[in-house]
Amino acid sequence: MFNSFIYKRVIGGMALLAALLVNLPIIILNLEHLHNWQIALIDVTVQVFCCFVLGISVVGVLMEKTPYTWINRNKALVIFGLLIGYCFMLAGLNSLFLPVRMGMISSIIMRGAVVIVMMYLWSKNLIEAERKNALLLENQQLKHDNVLFQLNALKNQLNPHFLFNSLNTLSWLINQDTAKSQEYLQKLSQVLRYSLSMQEQQLVSLKDELVLVENYVFLLQMRFGTNLQINLSPIEPTPYQILPLSIQLLIENAIKHNVVSSRKPLQIDISFEEENIIVSNKISPKLHAEGTGIGLANLDNRYKLMTGKSISIQKDTLFTVRLPLIKHS
Repeated sequence: MFNSFIYKRVIGGMALLAALLVNLPIIILNLEHLHNWQIALIDVTVQVFCCFVLGISVVGVLMEKTPYTWINRNKALVIFGLLIGYCFMLAGLNSLFLPVRMGMISSIIMRGAVVIVMMYLWSKNLIEAERKNALLLENQQLKHDNVLFQLNALKNQLNPHFLFNSLNTLSWLINQDTAKSQEYLQKLSQVLRYSLSMQEQQLVSLKDELVLVENYVFLLQMRFGTNLQINLSPIEPTPYQILPLSIQLLIENAIKHNVVSSRKPLQIDISFEEENIIVSNKISPKLHAEGTGIGLANLDNRYKLMTGKSISIQKDTLFTVRLPLIKHS
């Protein structure tokens, strides 16, 4: 987690400060050996260095995730092992300069324990700060993606092609069937109103989303006639929510990438299964209509950010997408 240059410097500074603080009494006591300042300097350096290494090692165990599951689950034992190793290392190095006494052993253990406690408290604060930063970044990313989605949804609904095709169909209906043209205009206004009103919503009720889908399907079938067949199975929407305009995006995706003609009618099936909305269609690709996959990738990213779930995509004879539903909390 903490592998940036700044964090490494902060952790190194923390470990050095802890080493200096716990060894301050030793440093003061060594002042009396100034007549042999070289031994005093080496002794103090060894004390500080060993405490510094212990502090860095403790932080590494507390803050870094390792591929070894046993270490992650038994950090207390690992830290105790570090303390034992530190005691043996420091006692061994001290024996090179001074005779080892029981008082020295207890001092080594005490200083090691104090270093561990100090590094634990500082590491805990750093972990909490990093957690808050991660939540803040995630919220910012969610807001950013939500804004992008709003812009894309507006483009999908209000772009010139959509309006041109809709008005063209409406113009034809006015001349052919006045009653149908009135119904078409009403459905079109409902689709546009829903698209605009749902821009600020992160989740919407499945009931409202299905009303949009029914209106949108009506517009498409007025345009394509029997060349487009959309089968919407009965769905019980009461306890569920869904990301707004997600089903519509999948319908658009199917029409965009597949042939819709009298020779090859496009059939899209929308159904419910195990708390998922399933949208599937036979694969009949258009020439020169290979997409970038950005639309589905964006939808999947929004699902992960909003619900922690992913959409499921399967390709064989059918192109099938499963949208997870979210129960009302």
